[in-house]
Amino acid sequence: MINVLYDTLPDYVEISGKRYPVITDFREWIRLAELVDDDSVPDVVKVRLLLMWYTGDVPEELESAINALGDFLIGSGLRQSGAGDCESKNITPAFSYSEDAGCIYSAFRECYGIDLQTIGYMHWWKFQTLFDWLPESTEIKQRMMYRTMNLSDIKDKDERKRVKRIQDRIQLKKKRKYMSDFEIGDAFS
Repeated sequence: MINVLYDTLPDYVEISGKRYPVITDFREWIRLAELVDDDSVPDVVKVRLLLMWYTGDVPEELESAINALGDFLIGSGLRQSGAGDCESKNITPAFSYSEDAGCIYSAFRECYGIDLQTIGYMHWWKFQTLFDWLPESTEIKQRMMYRTMNLSDIKDKDERKRVKRIQDRIQLKKKRKYMSDFEIGDAFS
């Protein structure tokens, strides 16, 4: 696991012991996440487009190549094992880069003084670390908290109604889609 305090963030993914360089700027990885979620793009086309995140040689084993990009996307070398995994299709999405763009942008300005529009470069994992550790008081973190609240856990009827009204007001218009290993495999056939 990488420690952001002293380890150099990788500019590659590793497949079968070989390193393959990839794009690392946060903007491109947000685009990748949106591409994966875009139902209008057929999976076969997505696979071809995803391979564009490799800056040099593309691994011959396409399934491994896509899985390695998926691991980089979720920051698997950055987080504890299991953190950030999106295996289940029943996960309530907490945020959307498209729908919450203003909240995310504002939170980075407010908390870190970083203008995401003008910053020349930021490594994807650095962006993820800063995003993960935004204060709970920011609008984006509040939205994430309410979106993922389980109403059945709230015993007080009035509080449950209040939270439900908030959830209805801030719910994401598009549900996030996760490609399972099976779906990725189907894209190759």
